[in-house]
Amino acid sequence: MSAASAATFVGIMGLFNGFGRILWAALSDRIGKMPAFVGILGIQGLALLALPHAGSVALFWILAAIIDTCYGGGFCTMASTAGKFFGVTHAGGIYGLMLIAWSIGGVVGPLLVSSLAGSDNNYTLAFTVVGVLALIGAAIPLITKQPAKPALTE
Repeated sequence: MSAASAATFVGIMGLFNGFGRILWAALSDRIGKMPAFVGILGIQGLALLALPHAGSVALFWILAAIIDTCYGGGFCTMASTAGKFFGVTHAGGIYGLMLIAWSIGGVVGPLLVSSLAGSDNNYTLAFTVVGVLALIGAAIPLITKQPAKPALTE
């Protein structure tokens, strides 16, 4: 891919990221925060598993657009999910921790992918591992329970 094509690709993927924020925010209001996260991570995981097997440039772009749409959706729904799950009193601190974890993932993720791809740049293993991790992440909202509300004291 030429530099101009790559720049176009990145710009277009940014649009999908922005669209995902609007789409998943609206959807999470309708279906619930945790079901939205299951959808975001599940769809993203499946797309990551399929990405290295894309047989055409068009399919690669479609899968990348799906991944970026879910990425934007995950980012935009984190704050409201923290508030809904833990209560608004604790939402700020929890959201801050979520952003720290997101930032750590932004550093560790590319290092992991680079290490898994190896010197021969075989990204099949890398995207498979990341896709499986996303699918594991999709299962977490299914098994977590909302913290009990503290009893009121007088």
